[in-house]
Amino acid sequence: MISQSNDTVLNCNVNLNHCDHPLSSQKISPADLSSDALFTFGAEYPADLDYRVELSRRIALTFEDADQIIIFDDIAIQILGSDSSCFANLRGYDRSLLPALWLSTGFRSGGRILVYAPPNPVELRLYLKMKVVIEKYLQREVHIEILYENSSGCLYELIRLFQDNPQRYTILCEEFAQRCPKEFYPEYHIYMLKRHFETITKNTRRSFVFPYHMTEWHQLQLENYSDRLLLPDIPKNDKAEHHFLLKSNGFTALPQMIAVSVDGTLIEDYDGYIENVEQLDPAKTKNTSKNIEIFARAIIQAIDNLYSKHRVASFVKLDSSGAGGWSSMAPNDHPVMYDFDKAQKERVSYLQKHIEQTLEGELTLPEMAVVEEFIEPQKRSGDIDADYTVCGFVLEGKFFPTSISLCGTIGGMYIEQWTSSFPVDIKDSSVYWKQMFQTYSDMVALEATKLGYKNGIYAGDLFVMKDNQHKQRDWNIRRGGRSSPESLTIFGIPNYETRVTLQMSDFGLDGTMDNIELFRIYTKICERLSQDYGMYILSSAYGYCGKDNDKGDILKFNILVHPKFLTYIDQHGQSHMLPKNKHRAKVFELVRDTVMKILQKTHA
Repeated sequence: MISQSNDTVLNCNVNLNHCDHPLSSQKISPADLSSDALFTFGAEYPADLDYRVELSRRIALTFEDADQIIIFDDIAIQILGSDSSCFANLRGYDRSLLPALWLSTGFRSGGRILVYAPPNPVELRLYLKMKVVIEKYLQREVHIEILYENSSGCLYELIRLFQDNPQRYTILCEEFAQRCPKEFYPEYHIYMLKRHFETITKNTRRSFVFPYHMTEWHQLQLENYSDRLLLPDIPKNDKAEHHFLLKSNGFTALPQMIAVSVDGTLIEDYDGYIENVEQLDPAKTKNTSKNIEIFARAIIQAIDNLYSKHRVASFVKLDSSGAGGWSSMAPNDHPVMYDFDKAQKERVSYLQKHIEQTLEGELTLPEMAVVEEFIEPQKRSGDIDADYTVCGFVLEGKFFPTSISLCGTIGGMYIEQWTSSFPVDIKDSSVYWKQMFQTYSDMVALEATKLGYKNGIYAGDLFVMKDNQHKQRDWNIRRGGRSSPESLTIFGIPNYETRVTLQMSDFGLDGTMDNIELFRIYTKICERLSQDYGMYILSSAYGYCGKDNDKGDILKFNILVHPKFLTYIDQHGQSHMLPKNKHRAKVFELVRDTVMKILQKTHA
């Protein structure tokens, strides 16, 4: 019998999609399936808990039968070397908790989560409720520790502290709230692992280390611990490299593209890409006016060439290796550079100024940009583009699905996503989902051989076209933003995810509260949002960062909510679900109104 899914994290059960499998009269055990059969199972039931447990078990086996997983979100590593002012807004980022719920289930000794800041008590309470639900189904404990190091270097296991002494836990949170933002540094999590290595690896023979984004830096830092620590493969996120490699091997689910080297070379094939990367003069990457002009002129030429050769409009991404939306230049936002009626000099000048402003203070330029076909995909319900994030795990070169999310973007920058256990929950098609998972399986099989990427997470963004073809547009091979929503689906909860930032000046309270007062207000707001709307506030350490912004005090929320709460009342007093393109505004409204109510009580 299927466990009935409930609406919110306050009252949830595990998701057992497969219990009524149409091809079987009895429960299927994923543990009995071959790799190919497990992929097929996962493509149909990616959120099934038994499937996720088995996938976790196979991850452990692949990494030398590791006893535990060590997981952390060291997102700031991606901008290592940048000015320290860039890091302050990242110290509250932590999405490692929810993924650890299912990733820990297949390791004998469970998982250890390394955090820079203690999660807000509201998030931790909801988190432990979900942990208990999993344990009741599995009929065993899932051992998870959340490890935090205070400013004195003392290590705390936060779950035990929260359960044994919640008042002391709150004091610990308030102590952290008073820490200076400048104490944070990108290497923190790895250095913490080194400082407390024996404690973190206690009673284990081997540990699988799962950072936010595996890099050569991680490999170098931990090479002296290779007898105890196992690491995923280092991924490549350069979309030009992926694109041309796949194209050269007959893969067709790709947009038209021209890559543009910073030295001005236009590239249209894999051999040309490799030659340019190997021979690029480092002097060409220096952030100088001359180099920027060469780069900008070549990008404009690529836009013209793409149109003359393929009769398609263009979309420019200034950094082919960057996953962030900063490098995307949507035609609606930058019409001058795409306007063939404008003089080339004017278009080049516009782009040159944009690059100068965007990269002001940076020492180097991106090594390569891409000019690709501007995609007009199908539309999904609520006037949302058929723009998907597809995610899974690669083990020994085989792709195993974990989620598909429908994404909302502005100017190529991610702002929201919808994730569910079943396609129907977000008014989608199971046929499309299976096809997308198969496309990714085909990509992974090619790249495992050609790029040597055989073990680790795999994720990217894909469009479904009006003729039902797929166009793979980006690679984001890191745990990333979809990891928390996809973890919530193991409880059968469809969810909408977005972020809300409120300026305290809008409430007339900028600068009137210290960090502890802001933390206490933030906690009350999180409690109210969870009670009234079933919201789960992830990255709740943002509640310590209200004064990190030099533009004034803020309250920042990263939110997961069931779409059923996003409604409107018609003229007859009847409640109706809002279309997807209204969800973001509704969440903003709910959060803002909740904040106003609480502030009116506390600051009347």
